[in-house]
Amino acid sequence: MNNRELILSSIQVIENNLRSKTSVLDISQELGFSFYYYCRLFRSITGYSPKAYMLARKIAESIPELIETDIRILDLALKFGFGSSEAYTRAFYKIINKNPSEIRKEGTINRQLLRHPLTDNELKKFEHALDKEPEVVSLDEIKLVGIPFYYDLSMGNDLMEQWSLLTQNLSAIPNVKKPLAFYQLQFWFPNQDNDSIYFYVAVAVDKLESIPIQLTAKTIPAQTYLKFRHKGLANQVGHTYRYIYEEWLPETHYKLPGHFNFEYYGDEHLGPYNPDSISEIYIPIDNK
Repeated sequence: MNNRELILSSIQVIENNLRSKTSVLDISQELGFSFYYYCRLFRSITGYSPKAYMLARKIAESIPELIETDIRILDLALKFGFGSSEAYTRAFYKIINKNPSEIRKEGTINRQLLRHPLTDNELKKFEHALDKEPEVVSLDEIKLVGIPFYYDLSMGNDLMEQWSLLTQNLSAIPNVKKPLAFYQLQFWFPNQDNDSIYFYVAVAVDKLESIPIQLTAKTIPAQTYLKFRHKGLANQVGHTYRYIYEEWLPETHYKLPGHFNFEYYGDEHLGPYNPDSISEIYIPIDNK
């Protein structure tokens, strides 16, 4: 079963657990995905985050009992796996733009606001053609010194401020590899909101010692990776990531266990604004 089929089967798992406390994390672990990659693959295939889809389906399924019975809102909330009536009401209002008590009083609802179960036919609009293969490569441990920072995906800047700060401090970093090798690491934490991420811009070093106080050292472990090549402007790398997550990965069996991926800028990188510039994207996969 490839990743697309696994994600589609997880939709049925969600449907079977609308009246439980089963979480997105539980489902991702059952499928063998990291939480972050499950969320990203689910969104690329369905157009929804799994959390948003699950909440929308819970609310939709709760409507008949809300309107047609006199069950307490607290009991209805608990029945659908919400921890409290407040949690249910917050989710309800976000989707319906009214409180449950208002809908109960009105005795009707705009059905167009309700999320029906996703079907194979509905998902066909998200299918993409596979037109190239990445390399599978194994890399030794990589030692880095650089600058970590939090990044909200809605910010939309090109990270040049952080890169400029790093280059200004290059002369203060001991043991820098020659020729220079630059890396941009993206990392996250288990269960982290997948609308935000941490970045790390860095230069490779031969050994980690006497690190300047304003900089941070990290070691990328020896690992097997999928290696993709991005050609073009740095601020267009999102197109390559969309190819990876929307077209290539869903059709494969690869498991993505890591909480990071990185970009490497070597001899073929001609600068962020050169259309012929090539950078490399590395996504860790199971060594099995």
